[in-house]
Amino acid sequence: MKQIEVTIMGHSYLLGCPEGGERSLQEAVSRVDREMCNIRDAGKIKARERIAVLAAPNLAYSIVQRSA
Repeated sequence: MKQIEVTIMGHSYLLGCPEGGERSLQEAVSRVDREMCNIRDAGKIKARERIAVLAAPNLAYSIVQRSA
């Protein structure tokens, strides 16, 4: 498994990625980053951890809706 560097809300992270999965992981990270930035930019919440917790069910809901 290789590692790739990604950026979420301006912070860099190293994530494990299976060979050939880089593009899918980058798209997933992009969606997470977009959702978290939208929550942050709404202006009510500033803590990254809280933003991540709020972003998770939003993203999961969109996945469930697509597969229904």
